[in-house]
Amino acid sequence: MTISRFPRAARYLGMIAVIAGIGISGCQRAPEATAAAPMTNAPAMHAPEATAIKDSAAAAATALRVTVSLSPALAGKAAPDDVVFIFARPATGPRMPLAIVRKQVRDLPVTVALDDSQGMSPQMKLSTAPEVVVVARVTKSGMADARDGDLEGVSAPVASGTRAISISIDKVLSGQKAPGMPQGHPGHP
Repeated sequence: MTISRFPRAARYLGMIAVIAGIGISGCQRAPEATAAAPMTNAPAMHAPEATAIKDSAAAAATALRVTVSLSPALAGKAAPDDVVFIFARPATGPRMPLAIVRKQVRDLPVTVALDDSQGMSPQMKLSTAPEVVVVARVTKSGMADARDGDLEGVSAPVASGTRAISISIDKVLSGQKAPGMPQGHPGHP
């Protein structure tokens, strides 16, 4: 028997053991219980599996589909292996992303779905934000924080319930705080 067949065999052996146990104990269902019980071939689902399916269905229902493209004017400034971060952050308040996806320039144009499952904190969810701003950033450093020379596209504030938007990465960032430099350092605003 191959390894890939082992889980299926174990499941069947488990079912046989349960059926044998019922037969040996002489346990019978009452006729009214048998009539009310649904007959199904679907495997029983454990609570964590059912919760995960329900959560993924809820995430899909509240997902924001974002189509991202790179402006032809900036195509020469990006290499195919450069990292692209696509994220939604609150329009007001903390700037921590509520949902984030990582792609590469070679994937552009691309459409992604941002939802609660891609959050960085369980307390901050995309589905609870009244308005978000969506950012698509090409970064050579591979880091999500903005740096001079990164390419970026930013949406206008997007209201909760919006299902789809498009963003063009169309500007080169300059004047960003250098990593490790305090704000106000000479030469770095």
